Amino acid sequence: MTKGAKLSLLIISLTILLMAALMSGTIKSDHWKVTNIELGAEFKRVTSEQIRSMVAAYPERSFFKIKANEIRNKLKNIPWVEKVTVNKKWPNSLIIKLIEHKAVAVWNDNQLLNDKGEIFNVDSIDDLAALPKISGYDSQSQSIWDNYIRYSEIVKQTGYDISETTVSKRGGWDIFLSNGVNIKLGSQQIDARLVRLIDTWAKLSGIHEQMPEYIDLRYTNGYAVKWNKQYINESLNSENGENGNTNG
Repeated sequence: MTKGAKLSLLIISLTILLMAALMSGTIKSDHWKVTNIELGAEFKRVTSEQIRSMVAAYPERSFFKIKANEIRNKLKNIPWVEKVTVNKKWPNSLIIKLIEHKAVAVWNDNQLLNDKGEIFNVDSIDDLAALPKISGYDSQSQSIWDNYIRYSEIVKQTGYDISETTVSKRGGWDIFLSNGVNIKLGSQQIDARLVRLIDTWAKLSGIHEQMPEYIDLRYTNGYAVKWNKQYINESLNSENGENGNTNG
């Protein structure tokens, strides 16, 4: 008999013995208990105690009867858990690896976005007031976050960050800078409009001691600016710069 045939025979024999043990009741819930949990995680929001207590509450403890997928689904429901894998390791261990969400923004006032633009819920966001605030439709969260990152890189050239953002269903962007200035971007050619603003930012900042209340970039060749209660609704372009207007 060849070595391969002997190995196959051994596997078949062990399988038969295992099945016989299951049928005869040798392998029961009170035999071969899972007594060890190996955790792999960078715990920041979730605690090891949360994981262990949830596993301990699982009614089945037998290595052969415990269902890793059921435990995984329960752990996935813990706030701040993004991904989790659960595997059994002979003879008495569960290997649990967990990844937490990385919150990057407050979404629609009471939810959070992770660094992939995915929405998730937690019990409280009171300690996350420093995060930027974004409002939009849930179905657009990932594309909104991708665009937010790109627009933020452009806006940083003003010396300020984007602190609040609202995106309409039609894709119109309305942002607030960290200095309180409201910028209306519209839905078309937003990158180009922001670049136009950056190109004229130094001149715009020097017109008045105070920063504008809002800047409306929804113009083809320029933008309109409002300072407090004094309205400056002028179409600004490269040809009227010498007349005291800011152009883009």
